[in-house]
Amino acid sequence: MLGEDQRYEEHILDPDRLEIYYSERGELVVNLDGKEYADPKIRCAFPLESSTRFIGFFLADGAELGLLEDIDELAEDSRSCLRAELDKIYFCPLILGVDHIDEEFGVVNADVETSSGPRHIEIRQIRKNIRLLSGHRALIEDADGNRYELRDWHHLPKLTREILGL
Repeated sequence: MLGEDQRYEEHILDPDRLEIYYSERGELVVNLDGKEYADPKIRCAFPLESSTRFIGFFLADGAELGLLEDIDELAEDSRSCLRAELDKIYFCPLILGVDHIDEEFGVVNADVETSSGPRHIEIRQIRKNIRLLSGHRALIEDADGNRYELRDWHHLPKLTREILGL
């Protein structure tokens, strides 16, 4: 949280002074003004709505390095490394179709086609693990903690919508 004497601009990272790459050991490295920070924590402020803007960089102890306003302002190599890292952190395949769905004892079991291939998902506590988003989208978290995005859920068959509580 910003203190009274701190300004928003002081936390913005200059993309021209920022380099992002992988070390020989495969760890992400952020080089800021010539100083290297190995294995920083990266968080996107709006991962579902704007996944390429407002990316926070933090050290292992939680100290903030700063905020990058837009990935597209980075050099190509840095942008590529950062996108790859964000894709790992925010892996969220799209549900393209529901092949089979049923509910028993409050647990939903579904065989779905996703952007990452076919999956069998189990959803417990649907009120907690299915969140409605804007634009007829929903975020589904299965019993294993995997997240899936369901777009245009209003096009699903009525029984499927009812089982999912949509």
